[in-house]
Amino acid sequence: MIAALTLLVAAGIMAVAMPALLVSMTRRVSPTLALTAWIGSIVGVFFLVGSAVIVLLWPGHAPAEGLLELAIRCLGSLQHAAQPWIGDAVAVTSAVLAVSATARVMRSARRQLRTRSKVRDYHRDVIAVVARTDSGPEPIMWLDHPMPLAYSIDGRPGYVVATEGLLAHLGTDEQRAVLAHERAHLRGHHHRIVNICEILASALPFVPLFTAAPPAVRVLVEVAADRVAAAATSAETVRSALSTVSQANSARPLWALGLISESTTERLHHLDTGALISSKPGAGTYAAAAVLPLVVPAALAILILSAVSAAACAVLLT
Repeated sequence: MIAALTLLVAAGIMAVAMPALLVSMTRRVSPTLALTAWIGSIVGVFFLVGSAVIVLLWPGHAPAEGLLELAIRCLGSLQHAAQPWIGDAVAVTSAVLAVSATARVMRSARRQLRTRSKVRDYHRDVIAVVARTDSGPEPIMWLDHPMPLAYSIDGRPGYVVATEGLLAHLGTDEQRAVLAHERAHLRGHHHRIVNICEILASALPFVPLFTAAPPAVRVLVEVAADRVAAAATSAETVRSALSTVSQANSARPLWALGLISESTTERLHHLDTGALISSKPGAGTYAAAAVLPLVVPAALAILILSAVSAAACAVLLT
């Protein structure tokens, strides 16, 4: 049971402590690297909790149980001295909680995806009637509207909705930047990433990591799309297009991703301070961003339980 306890403590550390660290990364590293860290942390919580349940239900000693008991001796001794039914009760309770959490996530996912699918299909049917469409891998539906507006809708295929106001208010390079930004959302599957974060936040609102993820990830996907647009044009062009479009009093569907967003100030900061880093992180950097959020809490959990074990030894010896 020591191995399972270590895994659960590590999951708790990740769920509570990681949001502050991840948010602090937003202005310091590339958005794709920060996104990798967010996704790695979210997956890590499920991996640690799932591993803890497997260890609890494992017949006999689970792998690595002996090594952890050497590091956490007193707690291991107390575990062996406890009644066997205590461990069984903990295992069953953990399994029930894990199944309950999984069911909550599945219900939230089914509800949100069904609702969004209906609204998205209706939106597309209405837009298709009144818009002229430029075909392509990511079709563009042009609306005859004077306000400059653009947003992307995921689907099969995803598409971009843009207004004739973009053509009237923006120059050629700025138009290219806006469309590159929206295509980056579709090609990067940003809608799906945001949707998953929102489903988890809705299903498990008592987990700090999950509740902090949607707003932070929304900022990161917008900054990531800005980087793609800047690579296709320039940072100055993206900044100019963003400033012009953000002044328009236009709306977009809440579940769409578009150039106008609540993160406009943050994105302008990235553009104004030259935060668009020219060099791309290597594969090793991405691997570290995905793995470290898992390894560091696990190491901290071992240290914390070792300290608790040492304190338990001191009490037992007195």
